[in-house]
Amino acid sequence: MRITTSTAVLVVITWLAACTNSEGAGAEAAKREAEAELKKKAAQPSTTRKMAPPVPGRKRIPCEQLIDPAGFTEALGEKQPLVVKDITSSFAEATSACSLTRGGRPPSPKEQEALLKRKRRLGVLPGDEVCNVTAKCWVMETEEHLRQRCKAMKFRDDESMGTYACLQVVATGADDVYSFQFLDEDTRCVLHVRGGPSMVDNAVITSCARAARDLIGRDQIKVDGAGTEEPAVDTAQ
Repeated sequence: MRITTSTAVLVVITWLAACTNSEGAGAEAAKREAEAELKKKAAQPSTTRKMAPPVPGRKRIPCEQLIDPAGFTEALGEKQPLVVKDITSSFAEATSACSLTRGGRPPSPKEQEALLKRKRRLGVLPGDEVCNVTAKCWVMETEEHLRQRCKAMKFRDDESMGTYACLQVVATGADDVYSFQFLDEDTRCVLHVRGGPSMVDNAVITSCARAARDLIGRDQIKVDGAGTEEPAVDTAQ
């Protein structure tokens, strides 16, 4: 059979129309499938939880709640019970700032003179600060970010407590005195522990930091129900 030019043109047009209709139908089906998938996802509960700091709303925590004097007294090997003083009002960015002072009766001026004749310095006397524990619980911190900050501040990484801490070594006269910052695993607060003005025994300061890590938990940072659950994290990341 002889195919005329007009017949060939008609065949091509018909073929092109069929292809166009097929492509249009495929695109429409893909569009419907995408819309259905979006509706399905919208109907599912979100796995993303709102991020919140350990203590929201910049609320303060009293030191009598944060610090267990008996626990710290035992951990530091003190002969007299430590006395806790709340100095949070002096630290604008602290959730709590607590001074742990040595118990007992302070020596009189004459007694101090006698002590100086036997020793080159008085050291930490009753009534003096042994160590200070400051908690910062209004921020969302990670250990990785703390390590980066530690490096930027030119401090050094430290594992002497058995866990990570950023260690600052402060020159105090002839002594190099430790100051620790670390992210507490239980509370997710940043704890800053340092010795008092007369404390130069780094073993005692390290024991104070270790005690803060071990004794301060979520029960110690409760504020109107805050701190009773793990801080929310964004699981979508």
